[in-house]
Amino acid sequence: MLSSKQNDHIRVYEPNHIMKSGLHVWIAMFEELVEYRGLIWRLLVRDISARYRQSVLGILWAFFTPLVAVIVFVWAKNNNMLPIGITAMPYPAYVFLGQMIWLLFSQGITSTANSLVGSSALLTKINFPKEVLLLAALGQTIFDFLIRIPLLILIFVWTGFLPHLNILMVPFALVPLLFLTLGIGFFASLFNAILRDISNGLSLLLIVGMLVTPVVYPPPTTWPLSFWINQINPVSGYLIAIQDLISTGTLSNPSAYISAVLLSMIIFFTGWRLFHLVEPKIAERI
Repeated sequence: MLSSKQNDHIRVYEPNHIMKSGLHVWIAMFEELVEYRGLIWRLLVRDISARYRQSVLGILWAFFTPLVAVIVFVWAKNNNMLPIGITAMPYPAYVFLGQMIWLLFSQGITSTANSLVGSSALLTKINFPKEVLLLAALGQTIFDFLIRIPLLILIFVWTGFLPHLNILMVPFALVPLLFLTLGIGFFASLFNAILRDISNGLSLLLIVGMLVTPVVYPPPTTWPLSFWINQINPVSGYLIAIQDLISTGTLSNPSAYISAVLLSMIIFFTGWRLFHLVEPKIAERI
């Protein structure tokens, strides 16, 4: 006879339970992730520790990519090599902030896309929700983003830029971007498990994506660039909104931000549901 405490840890699976629909399915998917929150945390700590353990510079590598970009683009702008217009804040701060947000998105997609392939040994030995691996991978990217914040503050001080008080709203504005990143990661990780070329192709797409996102240049205001870059590109919607919150405190293009949020939610829930449906077959494909 099992005690009530033991019964609490028993999960009963019905035939074709993953094929069912309705609100209760989403609730069950969420509860399953909450149940494995300890595993997510342990994987996150393990991966971050392994990432910097045998590195001479260690955690400083998280600063180098955006900092080098700042140096290169500021030098190119000062030498009239790039026709950069007027930005919402001093250009070094503008580039570093743009790099931080873009790296949060691009590195998040790359790490989640490779999370299943990189944990093939674990997948074939232990049964657990595979979403755990993607969440732990995304957590590493969030960690890198957070440790770059002090350097952003130093750049603000160095350039004499005083951000608006609404900078406190930036974390809330970034949450939908994380949903977008994880949603794309659901699709990319599945495709990458089947065809390894997806990872290389994704890297090329992200390079092109940065060029069509106002990361190092101000948002274009002329047609058709203003439409394709500011309205269609969801990352632009987030980037412009965050720049606005920090510089003026109000959104200059709220429709772009709202569109980005709606698209992000659609991609996230569609990707999560597809991932959950295919989950039983993942170990066979790795």
